[in-house]
Amino acid sequence: MQCNFVIPGDIVGAAEEFMPGEGTYVKGEHVRATTAGVKEIDSKERSAKVLPRANAPVKLEKGDIVVGQITDLKESLAILRLAFKRGRESRPIHNTEALIHISRIKDSYVKEMRQALGLRDIVKAKIIDDTPTIGLSIVDDDLGVVKAYCTRCATPLKLEGKRLVCPECGQVESRKLSTDYGTGMIR
Repeated sequence: MQCNFVIPGDIVGAAEEFMPGEGTYVKGEHVRATTAGVKEIDSKERSAKVLPRANAPVKLEKGDIVVGQITDLKESLAILRLAFKRGRESRPIHNTEALIHISRIKDSYVKEMRQALGLRDIVKAKIIDDTPTIGLSIVDDDLGVVKAYCTRCATPLKLEGKRLVCPECGQVESRKLSTDYGTGMIR
């Protein structure tokens, strides 16, 4: 009986047969595990990866899509507390902050951060820089605010046409919205 659970350093497959995927590396003639988990071989794509089963921290890399909540707004920066990485929703990110610079919100000019983002908003963003501080961008259409809160009463805002309206106090606000806004899904 073949065991599919591997630990770091275990052989996952032959390097000449499989490309290393997530959770693996090549050493000599073998693809080996970098983390404890279940090995997964894709014969069609000719790749080998390891799906983590240990409580290791989520690895964040340039190009990853992440979701977080805005904890502070400065004149030209928004600070987000990251919650999870797309594709790893069941593994929360702990104690990690990231920054969105005002120039990384839209392709066009943004005069003030508060025109595009609000305190406590939930944002889907792409990692564009991962050293030394995590830098994010929300320029793409599918990136931006996925849930916004009224700046007056903190009630979740409803999308009516192209406007965000507070159902409690009637306040109308603007944000740089993701195409996922209000769907409850992160695609």
